[in-house]
Amino acid sequence: MEPQPTKAGWSVWDPLLIYLAAFVLSIFALVIAGLAGYLDLENIDAAEELPKVLAVLAPAQFAAMLAGIRWVSRRKGSGDMKRDFRLRYQSGDWVALLYGVGLLLAAGLILSFVFEALGIDPGTQQVVEAAEGAERLPEKLIITVVIAVLAPVAEEILFRGMLFDALLARTSVKRTVWISGVVFGLVHLIDPAALPLVPALIGLGVILGYARQRTDSLSRPILMHIGFNSVTAIGLFIAV
Repeated sequence: MEPQPTKAGWSVWDPLLIYLAAFVLSIFALVIAGLAGYLDLENIDAAEELPKVLAVLAPAQFAAMLAGIRWVSRRKGSGDMKRDFRLRYQSGDWVALLYGVGLLLAAGLILSFVFEALGIDPGTQQVVEAAEGAERLPEKLIITVVIAVLAPVAEEILFRGMLFDALLARTSVKRTVWISGVVFGLVHLIDPAALPLVPALIGLGVILGYARQRTDSLSRPILMHIGFNSVTAIGLFIAV
């Protein structure tokens, strides 16, 4: 499918500000949860608190991201999120789920080889630690849904939707794909433990960017991202 000309009404800073604002609001959500007695704010780094922290922080962060995206659509777009961010499903897009699973398996094999060859200890991301420590079913379900669905949907709209279009209105397709991919990888450094994974995340972002440009739709990037994340999410859910 030939991509349609892009005239984004928002700037490249809008998605980045939304991401930052959503993170700040998620911290406020943690404070509220602490005041309500759900969290022990004085021992928030304790292993037993991590599942509860993620169960509060992640839904709040991604809900705020989606609210910010909706606000931009109303104020700087057409008001129709499906139209503004190319949220349309096309026949056969479901196969992108399998592509995402394949990407995760391939990335896992490559990273395992690289880490072993270079003697790198990749460590454990906070989200994985939280999932591994979850004991109550509600927390396990929230963490699984966040990893498998909420994160892929919100991040794709933000980076392959809003940021991608803002860049495409200002530079070439190739630069747009790579810049959006690099930004996607770097924002994951909000968790320092993700540092060894940044090259793989940038690669994923670039692949998703080309998928978005080729189809002129976010359907396949979202489904690929869900497939990529779901293997980890389901594995963690079963393990814990």
